[in-house]
Amino acid sequence: MRSCWKLLIFSWGLVCTSVLMSISARAQSDDPFSIRVESNLVLIHTEVYDQSEMYTFTLAERECRNADAQRFDSLPFSIPFSASDCYHDIVIHGLGAKDFHVFEDGIEQRIDSVQYEQEALFTARDNLGFHGEWSHTPQAKWSTVDLGVPWQPTPLSHFYRVGYVPTRPESGKCSKVKVKVDHPHAAVYANDHYCYLSNPATDPLRGTKFGLQMERDLDSHKKAWIPLSAQAGFFYTNSQMARVDIALGFPWGELKHGFSRGDLQANIGVLGVAYNKDHTIATRFSDFGCCASGTRWIASRIAEAGNLPSHYETQIDLPAGAEYELRVVLSDSESFGRVVIPLFIDGNDGNRLAISSVVLCDRFRDAKVAAEEAEAVNLAPQYVPLVSQGQQFTPASRTRFESTEHVMAYFEVYQPLSGEQSRTDLKAHVRIVDARTGDQKFEFYPVDARSYERSGSRVLAFAGSLPIAQLPKGEYRVEAQATDSAGRSTVVRSASLTIE
Repeated sequence: MRSCWKLLIFSWGLVCTSVLMSISARAQSDDPFSIRVESNLVLIHTEVYDQSEMYTFTLAERECRNADAQRFDSLPFSIPFSASDCYHDIVIHGLGAKDFHVFEDGIEQRIDSVQYEQEALFTARDNLGFHGEWSHTPQAKWSTVDLGVPWQPTPLSHFYRVGYVPTRPESGKCSKVKVKVDHPHAAVYANDHYCYLSNPATDPLRGTKFGLQMERDLDSHKKAWIPLSAQAGFFYTNSQMARVDIALGFPWGELKHGFSRGDLQANIGVLGVAYNKDHTIATRFSDFGCCASGTRWIASRIAEAGNLPSHYETQIDLPAGAEYELRVVLSDSESFGRVVIPLFIDGNDGNRLAISSVVLCDRFRDAKVAAEEAEAVNLAPQYVPLVSQGQQFTPASRTRFESTEHVMAYFEVYQPLSGEQSRTDLKAHVRIVDARTGDQKFEFYPVDARSYERSGSRVLAFAGSLPIAQLPKGEYRVEAQATDSAGRSTVVRSASLTIE
């Protein structure tokens, strides 16, 4: 079979009306994102609520959330959604340094700064519906399953970031911390300890108790009980480096969690290590997915689905021209899931036609809207989205799909840095072959690069739908290659695809 490389047509509508609500209220406990260290400055994520209002829905809050839900439900996908501050009456506002007291190991510290900030948490709309997204690290984000009624759009959620310079900082030392607020009705939520470690922002769990446990899980011979699926692909950033996109999927219902006084309690994290061929570590990352925030929802299945993650995306940078083994573990502090992904990134000197990995995607949305909504809440500010022809694509965490699902392939082509050849002479070739026999099952007509060009860039991003409904169940490869009129061609890249 042969067909055109189909452009995406937006013809769906939302049938649900609401999504993730998180009040970010969790007692002082072991949450690595309540406290972080920058240089000698300790920053404590502190939430302060009026305890007389915390567990009741006021009329103003209910009306605010209903108005948000109606606006969210009727808003076109081409217009960004901006949530309202429906928790304004619950949060205690206007606090400054004089209102806070921080005690480290029982000794009161001099507060250096107090900032009022918004949580990196929002409701994302795409072709499959809507779901919650949040981030704690600059290059990664967590997300929930798709949600329906009675969830409502995520209201704005704020917190105080209290900063102080410890009187006796000591590398590797762990200290107990207590935060108090001079207000008669204040309910204070913050961490109760921190360890003074020099960790990069992309690896906050390194050296922590939870991080060390996941390091053991990474090399353990124990059975991995949490089902974990993954996909990884690379994209050249320059002639020496590549960005590796990693997507993980897991069933939220199998992650250990519970509720205490209406607050969701869980300990969910991820650790990934990229090993060089000689087994040395090339780079690593870690992240904490839940529960940096709590919830006032009752312990219902809908509330759990809306606050526990089921998908994780992150990006790491690796030198091109090398072979790696990527190992990733996801843990709920008792059980874990683990995947091992071989990864070869061939060299790219920038003087020849080159192509990235082929990445399978199962979600897409308006790229401009996605960027504006993410920027509004400072969601993973260093994350580089996959964008083609004004649409943003989400890498799937799996390569097995039902024939009724919508699956897309995304890849990038890099034109040589030298030479004056017109970009319009370049074409991309995509086909689907039987993984076992190599027989061609589907071929697209060559794709002209003109409609995929980016002004001032030699990078062309291609994306298109795959006709899996027209193929029988089985195992396939999606292959992509680029050629130009000068007779140059890239290697053939492929992605495995199973139709069930």
